[in-house]
Order: sequence, then C-alpha cells, then structure tokens
Amino acid sequence: MANESYSGSLLVEVSGAALPMEIATKLTHAFVDGSRNLPDMFVLRFADPERIVLAKSGIEIGSPVRISARSSDPGGPVLLLSGEVTALSTELDATGGVTEVRGYDHAHRLFRGRRVAAYTDTDLVSVVKRVAQRAQLEAGTIESVPGLGGRPDAQITQDNISDWEFLRRLADSVGAEVTVEDKALNFRIPQPPKGAPATTAKASTDPLVLEAGRNLIALRAGVTSTEQVPAVWVRSWDAERKQALSAKATPSTPGTEAPGVDPARLGSLFSAPPLSSVDRPYRTAAKVKAAADALAAGIGGCCAEVEGVARGNPRLRAGTAVALVNVGSPFEGRYTLTAARHQFDTVAGYTTSFTVSSRQERSLYGLVSPGGARPAGTNGLVPAVVSDVRDPHHLGRVRVTFPWLAEDYTSGWARTLQPGAGSGRGALVLPEVGDEVLVGFEHGDIDAPYVLGGLYNGSDKPPQATFDLVDGNSGQINGRAFVTRTGHRLEFAETAGGPEGVRLVTGDGKYLLHLDRTGTKIVLDSDGSVVISGSTGVTIDAGSEELKLTGRSVSLQARQEITVSAGTSLKLSGTGEAGLEAAKVTVNGTASSRLTSSGEAVVRGTIVRIN
Repeated sequence: MANESYSGSLLVEVSGAALPMEIATKLTHAFVDGSRNLPDMFVLRFADPERIVLAKSGIEIGSPVRISARSSDPGGPVLLLSGEVTALSTELDATGGVTEVRGYDHAHRLFRGRRVAAYTDTDLVSVVKRVAQRAQLEAGTIESVPGLGGRPDAQITQDNISDWEFLRRLADSVGAEVTVEDKALNFRIPQPPKGAPATTAKASTDPLVLEAGRNLIALRAGVTSTEQVPAVWVRSWDAERKQALSAKATPSTPGTEAPGVDPARLGSLFSAPPLSSVDRPYRTAAKVKAAADALAAGIGGCCAEVEGVARGNPRLRAGTAVALVNVGSPFEGRYTLTAARHQFDTVAGYTTSFTVSSRQERSLYGLVSPGGARPAGTNGLVPAVVSDVRDPHHLGRVRVTFPWLAEDYTSGWARTLQPGAGSGRGALVLPEVGDEVLVGFEHGDIDAPYVLGGLYNGSDKPPQATFDLVDGNSGQINGRAFVTRTGHRLEFAETAGGPEGVRLVTGDGKYLLHLDRTGTKIVLDSDGSVVISGSTGVTIDAGSEELKLTGRSVSLQARQEITVSAGTSLKLSGTGEAGLEAAKVTVNGTASSRLTSSGEAVVRGTIVRIN
C-alpha cells in the first residue's frame, strides 16, 4: 500500500530463525546493497562490548541469512536479500566493542576460483544453466540471444576466469544483465520501464513514485550529450561465406523514458559521425546484430543518470521501474533502477539510496577489475598441440590443445595459414596430430584461433638434409628442404662451392630425381621401372652430344612406322646374330650398295633376280 510505513528496523534471520531479541536490539547500523552488475551485499554492525553476538546468534561464515524490512502495516516484512555470511570482524575503541557481519547473495559463489571450460555445440541458455548448476544455484529467467553459440562448429570458451567474469562477459557482449535473486540466477536483456507509474502519479498514492517534496530527500540527475553518436556500426568477417558482416543500431536508453532524453538526437546536434566497432571476430549476422544492439544500448545508457536518496522503501530495488516527478524537465520521467542501498541507522532511521546508470560498474570493484566485454582469449602468440585434423567442412582446419592452459581443454576449429591459398590453389600442408604449432587469435579471441605454422622442439627435431644447411663460415643458408611424415623429401641446394640443384627422393631412397646443377646433368633413378609417355609425342634431344640407350635388351616398337635416320652414316651391329624381317624388305643405296661376308654368303628366294 502507498501509505505503508517501515519501522526503521530489520528482521534478520540466520539459518531459518530470527535473531534473539537480546541480539537484535544490539543492531546499531545495517545496509543492504542491491545491483544489476554485482552480487547484492549486506553489512550488519552490532554493539557488542560483551562479545556475545556471534555465540548467541549462531552466526558463522557460511550461515544462510535472510534480511527483510519490517512493516507496521498489513503485508508483513518485505524481503531485501537472501544470502550467506562471508566475513566476520570485531572492532575495539573508546566507545566499546563492535561486531560486524558481512555477506552477499548467492552470486558470490561465482567469484571463487578460476575455470577453463569449453562449451561446444550448445546455446547460450544451456551454457548459463550449466554455470548455475555448478554453483548450486537455480535457473531463474534466462533469455536466449540469437547468434551466441548453437552452431554445430561454434564454441564458447571460459579461459581461466571465474564463473562470474565469464557470465558478465557473455552478458556484456549482448547487452544483458546477470543477477541472483533468492538463489535463482537470472540472465536478462534490460527492458524499458513499462511497469513504472505515470509521471502524473503522486507518491502519496503509489510507492514507486519518487516525488520531490514528498518522499525524495536528495537528488542529482543529469542528461549529457558527451560521447553520444547518431548511430553505431559493428563490422566483422564471415569466413564461411567469404564476405563482410555488418549491422547498424541506433543508441537508446533502455532503462529511461524521459522527454528530451534521446541519445541519437543529442549525438546528431554536433554532427558526430557513427561509431564503428571492428575489433571482435563475430562469425554470424545474428551475432553482429546482437553486438550492435548491445553497443548502442551501452552508449545510450550513459546519456541520463540519476542518483538520489528517498525515505526507506523496500520496494525500491535494482531492476524496479519508478517514476521521478516534480523535479522539472528534462529529468522527469520513468526510470529503471540499476542499484539501491537500504540503510538502517539508529540515528537517521531507514533511507533508500538509488541509482540509474549505464551497465558500466562504477564501484571500486568495477573500476579495478577487467572489463567484462573483452573477448575470451590471450594476447600474443602461444604454443599449442594439434589434437584433431578431421575437419567436417574440409577447409583444412584443425583443433588444438593448450597444455599450458588446461589438460582437458580443446579449441574449436582453427584455420591454418597456407602460402598462396586461394580458390582451388595454394599450398596444402596440414600439421599432424601431436605436432606443436604456433597459434594466434583474431582480435585476441580464444574462440577464433589461427594456426600460423609448426614448431620444432627438443623432441620433434628438424629433418637432416643431404647438405650442410648453414654455411659454417659465412652463416648463409645453403638451401631449403621439405620432408613428409614417411621421409619423402624435396631439397633445394645452393651451396657455394658445393652441391647445387634440386633433389626429389622417396622415403626409402629407391626413387630419385636429381637436377644436378653442379654436374650439369639430370639424374632419374628407379629401383623399379621408369615409364615416359606422351599422348601427342615424346622428344628426346641430346643436342650436339651423344645420346645413349643402354639396357640388357633394347626394344623399339611402333604401332605403325619406325624411321631411323642419321646425318652422316648409320651403323647397326651386333656381336651375335643380326636379323631384319618384314613382309617386304627393300635395301636401296642412292650412290652404291654392297653386301659382303667374311664367310659364306647365301641369297635365297623363290626367284632370285640379279640385274
């Protein structure tokens, strides 16, 4: 009810039971902080000169705590926080002793430790639920965002960071918020303050109206055009389709509805150009669109900010839509609170401080911690070990492990650098499973790896060439070599005063092609046979030098005609028998012909004619 009042005291329950009256009356100061960017926190301070508060309350680190605001009207206490005790302290001074109890909602569990994990072939909702389950949290409202995960070859990596930083990174990349309410994890896109009262409403009739002169104690509101732009663009590259990706979005204020608060209009007043983001490797049009919307909301959210203090009201919570009235234009409007502090003091009573701001965390933690929107990955180049080469898309990609990062982590499919790569051309030299390779990351994103080449090491040493690779005197490189897994090798030697040429040899050494520049010859050696064929002809020309054909036997065969000609003389000889056989034989000498024999000469035929 609008006229509901609060007594200025808290109802504190520890392990399901309210504090004993003896201890509850010692509570002198308390506050509960709620935020859409960090875990909710509470602090309880007790006057404790006798040091009895912890013993008689049963409070210890890990104790479950529920904190509610007492109400003097029907409706009962209103829950402010459900969490756990995480710290205890004591203080001594001239006024006596103080015991302080601190704790957080259950989101604090997500901050502990670091984790390396790969979420493969799954969507955003499933990833968030899995993180919640590990922290023994329930799945609250978890909204899906198109383009983040879900593709068969898509992978989302948690690269040695806490679960909280991982969730914030995912949230910031799509403009979402991460909160835990009563042990339920929520992952939601901010919505306009639809449920807020109208700006014509009064605080006397609606508790969600913040009205100057009524329940509003202090206020600082501002509207700025600083850093505002008329539009934002996000650009990336789709390697699968070999085309650019881009999406445009208009800056907006998702948590603010106030006349005159228009980031795009304010940016246009000063002829500002659009803002482009080009430093993230988004792979799909849906992911680029989500990133553009998130960037636009993040920039537009800085356009209007509100900080204020109101009379204590437990309904003013982070995420609550309120109306700010009687404060003048352009500040009057409807807003969604991003943070609220409920403070209870024996002197000042119960007050609620509230904030409306962008997703930028402005606490000390937020200022010193890494930005959640940075991509998952590492700077520079890193060593890796190939674990899989069976690319389902046959694009020459491989998967790798990073032993320095985790024992059980495997990357997504990494493209491999290939010299001269193009449409149906270029080198195709894939690393083997188990090879050490050098990996770089597109814009530092561990989910966009590239294999730049292989590495030798103390175990996998370079192959030995048939020449000294480095000249010991000049330091010049004497050649290059390429060797396959089974030892097939191609060598280019260019040794000064030594071997020069090109050698192609099989791993067993039985087949060799040597272009010997030093000996000015070509050597083709085979342990088996050599076949030379040409569909339109084969020509062998020895120039002005001798052409030799040597073998146990030499056979010349033609499907039609064989012609043997000589520039001067033609000699056919054999140490044994020589035969010339054909259906018709003609021996013709244009000048003279002679047939002689050192022994018997026989000329035989059915008819023998001698002119």
